[in-house]
Amino acid sequence: MLKPLLVFSIVLLSQNSKGQTHDLAPLNTAFAGAVTFKIDKQDRLVMDFLDEGSRFRQDIVRLQELDPDAVAYSAEEDGIALKCLADHAQCLSKEIFKLDVVRVTSRVTIARPADDVDGQRSIVLLRELIASAGTKNDQADAETPHAPQRKNARKER
Repeated sequence: MLKPLLVFSIVLLSQNSKGQTHDLAPLNTAFAGAVTFKIDKQDRLVMDFLDEGSRFRQDIVRLQELDPDAVAYSAEEDGIALKCLADHAQCLSKEIFKLDVVRVTSRVTIARPADDVDGQRSIVLLRELIASAGTKNDQADAETPHAPQRKNARKER
């Protein structure tokens, strides 16, 4: 009698302790390989920017630190701008591989998909992703340690 109860308890606890999963397939499909999106082990959004199949930049941000209402199309940059929440300034870490530099910023622009002329479909997908992170369990968020800094971060001169 004790073994089945123990097994049931372990299964139940392991299912409740799993992090929230995000469906990134629509975003990855929309950006068609120019940008790939994934969630890392620290529950951060990782955006890899590719040119001719080669990664040239990687941006990392905690989804909870992005402002879903600030996701907007920038006509000047012909892309979709993501911004940090006011109380999480400089939440984006941007690594540029060619320059071998990591920059911390409060805003990043993603080139819009070619078939999304005004970026509206991409904006909706990004807002939904960011909003889904805001609904996660606050208790689990309080137990998670702050995201570590990148190892090769350089100070601005």
